[in-house]
Amino acid sequence: MIIAIDGPAASGKGTVARRLAEHLNFAYLDTGSLYRAVALSVIRAGEDPGDAAVAARHARALDPNLTEDPAIRTAESGAAASKVAAVPKVRAALLAFQRDFAARPPNGPNGPVSGAVLDGRDIGTVVCPEAERKIFVTADVEIRATRRFKELLGRG
Repeated sequence: MIIAIDGPAASGKGTVARRLAEHLNFAYLDTGSLYRAVALSVIRAGEDPGDAAVAARHARALDPNLTEDPAIRTAESGAAASKVAAVPKVRAALLAFQRDFAARPPNGPNGPVSGAVLDGRDIGTVVCPEAERKIFVTADVEIRATRRFKELLGRG
């Protein structure tokens, strides 16, 4: 089973998705973290995130464990993620990664899983239009701004 969770930034979709995946013993993927992971990979290799060929190579060879690295949340990784996300071949490689994750979710911490929960942008329309369940999470702009502000404060 595939569950697609869409919504704007800081709407709470990540929290809902993580909790739902944990509750159902499904694999979880924060799709937005993939672009940051590609950016971090490029940065750590000492290469230019603005170089389309370099970014595409890193996207095709992405280590999914990088999505858990706290360094993907730095300002440097965020700026580089904006550059790599603009590269069509990066987007194509990560779309394939996301679809593969949904179709063949990796084992979770408790062993085999019976489905996947993906959160991000366009998950239910572009990434997994065949998802059995599609959820759109939103929140008032003031609440979203407060959440993002607290998140940034927490990171210093």
